[in-house]
Amino acid sequence: MRFILLSVLFSGLIQFCSASTDSLIVKGRILNLNGRLYRQAPVINFSRNNILQPQSELSKQAPLEADGSFRVSLPMLFAQEEIYLDYGGKAFTTFLGSPGTVEITFNGDSLSSRGKLFYFAGVNADANNQYAAYQAELNKRLSENKALGQEFFKSFWERSASQARNLAEQRAALRMGAVETATQNTVPSPALVRWARANAEEEQLQILYEHSLSNLYEVSSALKDSLKRLSEPPLTGQRVVWASRFGDYADLLVQQQKFSNPNRTNSLPVRLMATLISNNSTKLTAEEKQRLDQITLNGLAEKGELDFLNKLFAKNEAVLNLLFNFERENRIYGDLFDSTATEFLKVRYLSKNLYKYTYKEQLLLNKHIQSRTGSPQFRQSLDELVKLEVKDSTEIKQLVDFKDVRTDPTEVLPDYYLTASNDRGTSWINRIIEGFKGSRIYVVKWNMADARSREELGYIPMLQARLPEDIEFVFVHLPGEEYGFSEALLRQYVIRHRLKGVHVFLDNNQMMDLLFRLNPLDAATFSIIKPNGKFAMKNAPAPSDLEKTTRAILEAN
Repeated sequence: MRFILLSVLFSGLIQFCSASTDSLIVKGRILNLNGRLYRQAPVINFSRNNILQPQSELSKQAPLEADGSFRVSLPMLFAQEEIYLDYGGKAFTTFLGSPGTVEITFNGDSLSSRGKLFYFAGVNADANNQYAAYQAELNKRLSENKALGQEFFKSFWERSASQARNLAEQRAALRMGAVETATQNTVPSPALVRWARANAEEEQLQILYEHSLSNLYEVSSALKDSLKRLSEPPLTGQRVVWASRFGDYADLLVQQQKFSNPNRTNSLPVRLMATLISNNSTKLTAEEKQRLDQITLNGLAEKGELDFLNKLFAKNEAVLNLLFNFERENRIYGDLFDSTATEFLKVRYLSKNLYKYTYKEQLLLNKHIQSRTGSPQFRQSLDELVKLEVKDSTEIKQLVDFKDVRTDPTEVLPDYYLTASNDRGTSWINRIIEGFKGSRIYVVKWNMADARSREELGYIPMLQARLPEDIEFVFVHLPGEEYGFSEALLRQYVIRHRLKGVHVFLDNNQMMDLLFRLNPLDAATFSIIKPNGKFAMKNAPAPSDLEKTTRAILEAN
């Protein structure tokens, strides 16, 4: 599948960061809420997007009162954002949020009804009340026009660039036509028209970027100019997917630039180097500061000045390397794109690489990138993600600092186990499996540099929430040849992504020894072991296939 869909919601409550944001107050009531329904689903989940993370949504739960009423506050980084309501998997809707208050009412007796269920008052009420009819008409149009709907992508990727543009325009026009038809008996809400147009046009932009990536050609000037809207409202799930596709396209151009012009892409202007060293070095003498100021002023440096900069760089290499690497990449962004796209790519630099940095490095880079970014929406989006990354710093430190690791799994934090061994891989894994005899085991083979591994691990908490507590999870990290991650970074990732279970970090020799025992021995593959210690499935379904995987584990007897 060539295009990314938003993943299902994270399980559990993810606290929003609220600094420097306006808020949307969501309140309302479920009418005729009976005791049985309340026991089955005592909370409503509200979610919103972050433009920098297409694989996840940020969610917050609103507890229900006995009379069915609820209230929750959500931060708004954009003037308008798509919000998603999920009531226990029984009722779902999308609505448009803005700073202010929206009121939502729906009937607990009508959850399975095909008719209109949700009624809105407050901000964007007209758009939200017309949205269901628009969505129904849109689905009808896409179903009836197979060429532009259900079968659109069958031959789209093989079309020429001009044919692809023409087809994408026709599909966008088909989608926009649904607004007029759905509101023919009323006055269409201007907010709904803007919302629908944003979704139609930004799907068009997404698939054209995907077409250019598939066929390896440079996008048109019009497509590049469209990037100006990245920071404009409304923020939708479709916007996030399009932004991700643009990011992939930009990554390709950056790599080409590095290959074709290595001298420029590996260097930085002298002024910038001197400023970074001056602002981020400790224990500089008055003379060193004066000399750095002079280099910054002149913008030129003879060999003596360059030697001086290199000497100061070496004194604080770890910190300055982080900043220099970002600035080298940022310099390429400026060469390739205009301002809005460059602003987006700056914040994306950290968001796409968060897993590579310790939480202290994340905070350092975030502070620097914030100072280099003009868009408040982009700055706040990055800040939101970084705060989520570092909020578990106490638990991360406990796991990272733990030294007394043994061959038998040791519980360092509740439900987090570490194990270490110099034994051969097969004997080590066999010992762990033997220790869990009598229990079903789900084995996760992963590598942190592998994007699919990281995507699948995002579903682990949801999978575990569906399973009995006696199901054991064993995470086997496979070393990679191209990327080396410290065990400290691996442990940090474990806590941040709620990977509860036993963690095994193999070296290359241990991995090779396990080639047949854990076949397939590839990242993002999974196995199920029966209570008797034998494999039920050596190539089991992935966590993202929640229903199938849950069933397979429960049937492993």
